[in-house]
Amino acid sequence: MSLRIETTALVVDHPGRVTTVRALWHPGLVVEAGTSVAVMGPSGCGKSTLLGLLAGLAVPTSGSVTLGETVVSGLAEQERAAFRRRHVGMVHQADNLLPHLTAEENVALAQAVARPARARGAPPAALADPVSLLDRLGLSGLGARLPDQLSGGQRQRVAIARAVACGPGVILADEPTGALDGGSARQVVELLVEVQRELGATLVIVTHDPAVAERADRVEHLSRPRRSKELAGAGPGRPR
Repeated sequence: MSLRIETTALVVDHPGRVTTVRALWHPGLVVEAGTSVAVMGPSGCGKSTLLGLLAGLAVPTSGSVTLGETVVSGLAEQERAAFRRRHVGMVHQADNLLPHLTAEENVALAQAVARPARARGAPPAALADPVSLLDRLGLSGLGARLPDQLSGGQRQRVAIARAVACGPGVILADEPTGALDGGSARQVVELLVEVQRELGATLVIVTHDPAVAERADRVEHLSRPRRSKELAGAGPGRPR
């Protein structure tokens, strides 16, 4: 089941002794269930920070993040982790595969971890088991290989398989093609969008690449926030 995403008035600040670094300021984002959005913007504008908030890996200094009917930013850390296992699949620039497990075992492990917490319908048949899913992503016959026996593009396909193995309602991809050459990048993003549509999931892709962004239904541009602000009051030992 796909989930609608809505954020409001997001602020993420990192306090220091003298200044506070503002990592993100964004008035709001809405991604309708089953659609896709590409998030673009200059380095330092908070794209990856935003994705971390959507995943429940962190909470904002102020503002809210809602996935479906759940205000994720209002959950405790363990509750956010449980929600993420049930509803969110993540793809990173680095594939983060476990090096001692085969491609098939990496996908199967993701399913085993998420299965006890699943609270939604089964994914389509082509995505129901690791072998079928790897076949669907163009990795037929490669399931028994270890990550270091695969190319960069092949490893990223395994990472996509792992992310969607349990039919998530939301897929979050942080620069999924950033470490790939042009040909591999095109293949990976095409497969990611195809699988997202097959699942009916909601997709958010962070990217610097206009060719990747144009595959999404729309593009959201982030601006770089003011980097820091003077704290009210002085540091330790200074007059107030």
